[in-house]
Amino acid sequence: MSKTVSLPCEKNTCLRLADLLISVRDQEELLEVRKSEAQIIDLKEPDDGPLAPADPALWQFAADLWQRSQTSTVTSLSAALGEQDQARSIASSLPPGFDFAKAGPSDCDSGSKLCRLWDEMRRLLPESTELVAVAYADWDTANCLAPNVIFQLASEQGFKRCLIDTYAKDGKSTLDHLGHQGLTELNHIARQQKMWWTLAGSIRKSMIDELQRFGWLPDCIGIRGDVCIGDRASSISAELIQGWCQRLTCM
Repeated sequence: MSKTVSLPCEKNTCLRLADLLISVRDQEELLEVRKSEAQIIDLKEPDDGPLAPADPALWQFAADLWQRSQTSTVTSLSAALGEQDQARSIASSLPPGFDFAKAGPSDCDSGSKLCRLWDEMRRLLPESTELVAVAYADWDTANCLAPNVIFQLASEQGFKRCLIDTYAKDGKSTLDHLGHQGLTELNHIARQQKMWWTLAGSIRKSMIDELQRFGWLPDCIGIRGDVCIGDRASSISAELIQGWCQRLTCM
């Protein structure tokens, strides 16, 4: 996976500013996003929560599709597994072929509870699937540890990747919740600990300029609602996906 590019582009050279993760809910969306320049396709069901899992039939469809075209695709597959109880019950059903998986940390209000969840997920997931540590920007609503605490704990537990998202899908973004100071602290922890991190949670294309004014960008930006025709539960638009891909390329 590529790292964030912070240097300006040389003349006639295009560099990617950050990877793009797009969440999809069905086969039609999966095939549409697969035609784009998105680096990660994440399977989840937006109607049922921040990290609700997609239909297991979609997992299998994606795994089979990637296996058939293993030599011709560079797009990674990711799966949302739900919050801790649901994640524990379904993690072992995830087919091989997924690069990443995520379990929500809600109600893990101590480091010991969260570490137990992570340990269980790592045992249950296919050996080739990397567990990504998740933090919630509205951590008090989710009854979990604060994002900076989770990022630091993830580093201590050997994680290579973290993601920050919002638990309540009420229109407030991760940027709204944490502001410049909170996000900069997360970026500092990730850089210091050499962890690759994704910023998600109602992120809009118009926010990229604001993030760049902070003096940094995350390694990856995760989106769904901003490439949908309506809200995050509506259909994905190929035109909006293309707009995001272009925005994350230094022209």
